[in-house]
Amino acid sequence: MPRVDDFLNAIALAKEALPSLDPVAMSRNAGAELVPLADGKKLILRFLNKPVEITYPEGLVEYAGGAEKLSPQEKGLILHYLLGARDIPPAGELITFREIPSGEFYYEPFLKRAQTPLLATFGAEHGLFRQAGETLGGRDAGLGDVSLTLRPLPRIPLTFVLWNGDEEFDPTASILFDANIKCFLGGEDIAFLAGTVVYKLMALARR
Repeated sequence: MPRVDDFLNAIALAKEALPSLDPVAMSRNAGAELVPLADGKKLILRFLNKPVEITYPEGLVEYAGGAEKLSPQEKGLILHYLLGARDIPPAGELITFREIPSGEFYYEPFLKRAQTPLLATFGAEHGLFRQAGETLGGRDAGLGDVSLTLRPLPRIPLTFVLWNGDEEFDPTASILFDANIKCFLGGEDIAFLAGTVVYKLMALARR
């Protein structure tokens, strides 16, 4: 498992790269709002349905208002998203994690962080899943027995699908991605993002 130092190093590298990008193009590509400041600029984008502020060119990342704290992993994820964002629409084609470049390499962490907890928590609790997902802005995806598409970041839809079990088959769950996700994030970040959304859904379900 990566250490905290690894995430801090990734943040430092992302901060070094950020000033090389045009903030106007970056905000447009990422679906963010660009706001002028007295000593620079800040970008505002929604992460898990809450506004996050990123200063430019410094690359400081915080929830707007500071009511909650972002983990180093979340800060690195958001910076990587800004650096990789492209002004392209969704492909409209859903793919599995294994179809993402390097997805096979990160498949076990993806299962452990995201798909397995999703099934364990919501496999028999479809109503609870829908309630938690709609709190995060999820919309019905018309798949399986229940499914929702969420946008944890403005240009990145994730689709969560649950199927009922029967006498022959156990309940199953799947997390699907728009084929263009590879244009925004790498496999490790995608696995982390999927897990972050699942654990947020789980936290909402416990309330």
